[in-house]
Amino acid sequence: MNSDQIFDIGGVQLIVGHRTFGGDGGPAVRVIAEVEGQTVQLLRFDCFRKDPHYHFDPSGIDDKRDLDKETVPDPIGWTIEQLGGNLRAMIRTAGYGDIADSVDQDAVASVLPEIESIMRT
Repeated sequence: MNSDQIFDIGGVQLIVGHRTFGGDGGPAVRVIAEVEGQTVQLLRFDCFRKDPHYHFDPSGIDDKRDLDKETVPDPIGWTIEQLGGNLRAMIRTAGYGDIADSVDQDAVASVLPEIESIMRT
């Protein structure tokens, strides 16, 4: 990712930028936190043009879930919804319950309009 924008908010770090992988790419959000003294990527949302998807614990178990373009026609909008209302549950699913418990969901929600704007440009 280049020219990433970093938001330290709500007990996590949200890194917003663009990723390219193979012949695909698009806006992406990485959710990062400190785990036992190590910087860990808890979640990653890749709103790619051809293959939009997201990952639970991409550097560890790397549980990748594809987004069906018919049921999720707007991956950016879907990502913003998940960050706004489902972030704690998703972090818990990724295996980081203690971090999930410490996330300030309201603080995260306060930066989502700016994050969405960055992703759509």
